[in-house]
Amino acid sequence: MGRLGLCGDNVVEDIMAISEMPGLEIEGLLSHFSEADLADRSYALLQLERFNGIQKTVSRTLKKSVFAHFANSAAVLTLRDAYFDAVRPGIMLYGHSPISQKQHPSFSPSEKDGTGGLTDMPLMPAMTIKSKILCIRNIPPDTPISYGRTFITKRQSRIGVIPLGYADGYSRLFSNNAEMLVKGMRVPVVGRVCMDLTMVDLTEVENLEMHDDVVVLGRQGREAITAEELASRANTISYEILTSLGNRARRTYVETH
Repeated sequence: MGRLGLCGDNVVEDIMAISEMPGLEIEGLLSHFSEADLADRSYALLQLERFNGIQKTVSRTLKKSVFAHFANSAAVLTLRDAYFDAVRPGIMLYGHSPISQKQHPSFSPSEKDGTGGLTDMPLMPAMTIKSKILCIRNIPPDTPISYGRTFITKRQSRIGVIPLGYADGYSRLFSNNAEMLVKGMRVPVVGRVCMDLTMVDLTEVENLEMHDDVVVLGRQGREAITAEELASRANTISYEILTSLGNRARRTYVETH
């Protein structure tokens, strides 16, 4: 990774030097794939080969079994050889697959070479982010909405004000560039996303009332706003969407079956 930890050609020597320090005992080894979705599987296999060699040498030198873990979510799904003594699922805990955004020939697991994973594991998104309609404004044509006048109404419009903004992790990159769900319909974000407020165009939605639910991330009726969709709109990854949104929200935990 070139981030934390040991690297280079002297990893084993460094580990043994650590093991000789007073009061320290080597209990385990871990590493991390530099390609989180294992898109470049050839490099992942190279990392795995190096890690295997280090673990075996350290265990042999210390004359004991050393607890090892390596597998992230992508490896849990596609690379059985990386399981070792434990696995470290990350985005899977949100019910999302790290390999759903990129389909690459190297993702095809092969049970014959022993590297197959659990690609048929069903994943269900575990998080929904909802808000409420704070205010409904009847706006005439040619009226600018929000900062910078980046959106100007072209018709008599009903604009909904949603109490959610970039301070809640809803990126300014969603300004005029995302949708929310109201009454099972997609409604566009209009104007710039503000610190605490975001505006949506509700003109096409019927039977609206104040405080109706608004789904920012998740499913409502037959429609769904996914983390992958929002990530694509913001030119980022779904991990950032899932860990940023809702940081000021009240959390409700519901058991599902």
